[in-house]
Amino acid sequence: MRASLTSFVAVTGLLLLSTGCVHVYQPVSGLNAPVVVDPGARNFPDLKLEVVCNQGELLNRQEATVLCQNAGTLFRNQGAQVTTRLGTGRSYTGAQAEEEDERPIDLTLELTSREVHTFNDPLMWTLCVLSVSVVPALSETSFELDVVIRDGSGFLLATDSLEGRIIKRVGIGVWALEKALDLTREDDEKIAKDAAEQDLSADLYGQLSQMVFNAQMQWEVLQQVPPPER
Repeated sequence: MRASLTSFVAVTGLLLLSTGCVHVYQPVSGLNAPVVVDPGARNFPDLKLEVVCNQGELLNRQEATVLCQNAGTLFRNQGAQVTTRLGTGRSYTGAQAEEEDERPIDLTLELTSREVHTFNDPLMWTLCVLSVSVVPALSETSFELDVVIRDGSGFLLATDSLEGRIIKRVGIGVWALEKALDLTREDDEKIAKDAAEQDLSADLYGQLSQMVFNAQMQWEVLQQVPPPER
């Protein structure tokens, strides 16, 4: 009996690993704020920008590197001269090999990710196993991305926290249903495949572009303000 139960659990585990998984992204705070700047335009032709991605509880070194690479590409495509660095808090641990010139950094964009909440419904996971994934299992992860923008002297120009949620549903039933529904949906409404990642990236890149644009405007205004008389 015990051997049969062990075999059932093992086979069920393999079936769950081989079945579909549907990810749904939901913006919670900040990520769905209005954006005026077009991330596809050359918004920063004369800006020298440093992007710092901090490692932490949500992102390891490799994941922080990918985040920095993506953010660097985002702003290079908008005309900025970008350098990227990995950090832990304020202690930088490395930098990508990029040519440094004598011109000082105009702005520094610092990104720090953290996990806010994780939930796995034990009842649904049990039912999923017992039904061989016909009943879907559910897990949910909420995250925050802290954004800090400073000028070259370290003066704080902007700070915000962008919060989102990723809901994962595992099971052959829900996967097949979403696959069928995607046949009738527009491309921007599809849920299967990497739609959640694309939606998150679009929201994130839009917000970062808007925040850096606003910070640059503020920085340029401050440069034009004469120092107080003594």
